[in-house]
Amino acid sequence: MANAEREIESKPDININDCWNKIGVWGKQKPRCPELDKVVHCANCKVYSNSGRLLLDRNADPDYIKTWTDQLKKIKSKKDHNSLSVVVFRIADEWLALPARLFQEVVDMRVVHRVPHAKSGALKGLVNIRGELQLCVSLGRLLGVDKGLSLGDDAAQGIYARLVVISNSESRYVFPVSEVKGIHRYGFAELQNVPATAERNATNYMKGMLDLGDKHVGCLDETLLFSALQRATS
Repeated sequence: MANAEREIESKPDININDCWNKIGVWGKQKPRCPELDKVVHCANCKVYSNSGRLLLDRNADPDYIKTWTDQLKKIKSKKDHNSLSVVVFRIADEWLALPARLFQEVVDMRVVHRVPHAKSGALKGLVNIRGELQLCVSLGRLLGVDKGLSLGDDAAQGIYARLVVISNSESRYVFPVSEVKGIHRYGFAELQNVPATAERNATNYMKGMLDLGDKHVGCLDETLLFSALQRATS
């Protein structure tokens, strides 16, 4: 059997005696195959099953392999090119991003009710979102980017335009932002390393940087960020 398999592998073209198409159930020649009285149907015959095995064991055509290899490479490349999506936003003069699936909504700025005797400076207070009081945090203060340096008086004075609501499977937080740029899709290869010379506290929570032409966006690590937010609000 081993010698037969090696012989099959060495021959890309295998001659199959398709007796089932001649004297079998799919054939019209006579006399009919005498084995039909025993097996009833060609599908139950060893000749039929062994022929199928020979076809499956034969070598694939090199052009066929190359065609599908090239096709699968293109699919993988296309998928990786836009495999991740983030929402890009600005706090003061810092452009940041978080996975889009974390964002529940973006609303206009509204009154934040301070919590008496709050231990953390990152906890701004409580805010009403669709009839529910939610924890409002200062992401800028947590990351050390709450004061603008180059984007005008509003940023420098800490004036924010929107409230962003984010949530994971365990927690939900609201934080003010100066601007929401929108959703950006990118591939893994586009994520750059955080500069080793960066001194901002925000870099401790980043997993990489995105270059969007005129903007350098820091992609925040959601696990580290939510862990820090939980500590700041507990």
